[in-house]
Amino acid sequence: MNLDKIVCSCMSVTNGMIKDAVDSGATTLEEVQEITGAGTVCGVCLDDIQHLVDEFVAEKNK
Repeated sequence: MNLDKIVCSCMSVTNGMIKDAVDSGATTLEEVQEITGAGTVCGVCLDDIQHLVDEFVAEKNK
């Protein structure tokens, strides 16, 4: 996965920033939004962010 890829263009949030938020303890979309601001402007990226959160949380819990 390209961690430098922007997932939220409104807030310039990358996949890596989502991963960092999960690594810092975020486990839900809402917590990631609070930490990164991702998905808080237009909302188009919310499904993508949710998928990333689920993936990174599952990875972390292995």
